[in-house]
Amino acid sequence: MKRWLAIAAALVALDQVSKFAITRVLARGGIEVTSFFNLVLVHNRGAAFSFLSDAAGWQRVSLEA
Repeated sequence: MKRWLAIAAALVALDQVSKFAITRVLARGGIEVTSFFNLVLVHNRGAAFSFLSDAAGWQRVSLEA
């Protein structure tokens, strides 16, 4: 049981560190992969696929994870 908790904690830590690093790199303007494909930072302010993104703001409080 302790081994599974340690693995889960390591995965959560790795996930958070990778998100932090990628956000810092992409916040500087993105990465050009090819002449027609760039990686850029975009925040989704709504729910899935920007559903409710133009609502008054109640969805941000009620749908937060």
